[in-house]
Amino acid sequence: MLHDQIRTSLTVLAVTALLGCFAQVTYDKPIQITGNDAQRTVQGVGEPESNSSAITVNGVVVSGGYTWCSATMSSDTILLVALPDVASLSDGLLLRFLSPVDQFGPTYVKGANGLASVPLVRPDGLPPTNGQLLAGAVCEVLYANGYFILMDRTETGCPPGFLQATDRLCIEADVVTGMLFHPSRDRCANLGGKLCSWAGYVVGCTVLAGQLQGLFSEWEWMDDTSNHAHGSDQVGRLTCGSQRNTGLLSTLTANNRCCYHPR
Repeated sequence: MLHDQIRTSLTVLAVTALLGCFAQVTYDKPIQITGNDAQRTVQGVGEPESNSSAITVNGVVVSGGYTWCSATMSSDTILLVALPDVASLSDGLLLRFLSPVDQFGPTYVKGANGLASVPLVRPDGLPPTNGQLLAGAVCEVLYANGYFILMDRTETGCPPGFLQATDRLCIEADVVTGMLFHPSRDRCANLGGKLCSWAGYVVGCTVLAGQLQGLFSEWEWMDDTSNHAHGSDQVGRLTCGSQRNTGLLSTLTANNRCCYHPR
């Protein structure tokens, strides 16, 4: 028994000596470190480079559920480099990084190693809006069902190009002319908003009349279909409260102005 203990102790000393000479040592026997709390330590272990690496105090973030990344911006895509690297995307993957720029609208996230670009959305499925991706702010994204979901970020104020009518209503300052109904609806959704309701339009038009461009120059699409099949309502041709119903959604064009509700 004593002989075995001496042999084990000598082996541990030999391994300890080798650690000072080589970057990596493989030892297939259990190693028990004795002594007081201050003495039972292993120092000088680098950051983990793979999922099978030993985990340091700083590397606990890997087992704790998220991976820290460095981030840069290329057009509408956030390029992430993780340490340790993320080899594949799986549901539940949680990444954190500092946003490299102020960003809103359709945005994508791409990792290293040839991983595909993935759309970045809010929990409601819409693109990020003003105040959610600010340069230097910590962002947390969760991968699920083919999307990166921006977690725990609230919007502040109105998106660029919108004016604040009330604390719960922003309306677009200018109009886009000559648009069909469905493309108008999609355009507003891509901005993180929606077509204005009749009430929203009336409030925005009344409060901000002097600041809104293109008022009363043409009918504008609104988010209402009345009781007519295959038709939609339009607003704002003569006054803030002007309203009419029209059909022919596939051929009739009108102005497009979006509303946005800060959360």
